[in-house]
Amino acid sequence: MRIAMIGSRGIPARAGGVERVVEELTRELSARGHEVLVYARPGYARQPWSGPGRIIPTPGLPGKHLDAITHTATAMLAVSRRGADVVHIHSPGPALWSWLAAARGLPIVLTVHAPDWRREKWTVPARLALRAGLALGMRLARAVTAVSPCLAEELTKTFGRQVLCIPNAVRPVQPVPARAIRAWGLKPDAYGLYVGRIEPEKRLGLLLRAWDAAAGGRKLVVVGDFQATRYGRRCRGQAGDNVLFAGPQFGQVLAELYSNAAVVVQPSILEGMSLVLLEAAAYGRCIIASDIPANKAAMGSSILYFPGDGVGELAALVHRCLDCEEFRRDVGQQARRHVHGRYDWAATAELTEQLYRTSAGG
Repeated sequence: MRIAMIGSRGIPARAGGVERVVEELTRELSARGHEVLVYARPGYARQPWSGPGRIIPTPGLPGKHLDAITHTATAMLAVSRRGADVVHIHSPGPALWSWLAAARGLPIVLTVHAPDWRREKWTVPARLALRAGLALGMRLARAVTAVSPCLAEELTKTFGRQVLCIPNAVRPVQPVPARAIRAWGLKPDAYGLYVGRIEPEKRLGLLLRAWDAAAGGRKLVVVGDFQATRYGRRCRGQAGDNVLFAGPQFGQVLAELYSNAAVVVQPSILEGMSLVLLEAAAYGRCIIASDIPANKAAMGSSILYFPGDGVGELAALVHRCLDCEEFRRDVGQQARRHVHGRYDWAATAELTEQLYRTSAGG
């Protein structure tokens, strides 16, 4: 089958969960003999990619609010001309242009990765556009999936059609020793780690307050582009001397950071199915996360939870984890056992492939 992936920045994945999902699906589906076309933004497509699949950059207008929507429009026009057995649209925003593919009779599969229309960063017009894209995609797609059971259930009830849960996954990994990160003064099992976008719903500011109250001077490493948003720059300005803003990190450095963190904290109050939680668990890290339904659905009782706005509760958990090595190691091993074999990219790709065949068959 020829499969067109639309809605990500492109691959390789260097920003965002959608890009990671598209990259992993591209690898797995290509190994199954499918031709995968990944439509990418030109700036992102300049990154070298030696993996399977084909990267097709299409133009878009620059700007925070114009880049994604205009790139998606040109990608949808391109795939309408080129053709595909299935057009896999990722996220509600890109689905605003799904009618272009539907008008050519191309089968559409829509995946909702998170309730993007609730993100605090969006203006009212942007939220309306996201909701319109969701509604249009739900109407035109032959199949719709969500990455978490609670999100699938919500969409099923709201739109009155079946939405399947096909979860994200994680590759098995082995912890690696601290080498490159020692240049930052980081020692194994002696720092906390935050990984992700730095936006209001991610609640990094709350983590900074809790860490300052409980960590006893131990470092917190923040991995993410803090310069990309006003909220990120504000967090950077308010952080104490024991907070290291490391910027975006990938590959070996990120593996070292995960492998040697004493605790990984994810305070976000808006998630689909967090890849950060899965990756931290794969490394056997002690994890503290907000008690939102998406996190609990993904990780069950294998990690520690605090109420979304509970600075005091988070501070108490941070203190407990940092204070007792045996406790945090037990929590980390429990998380690792939870994800091992449960979230597998080959299984996720197989479910997705079955859905493609059903959709392409009408």
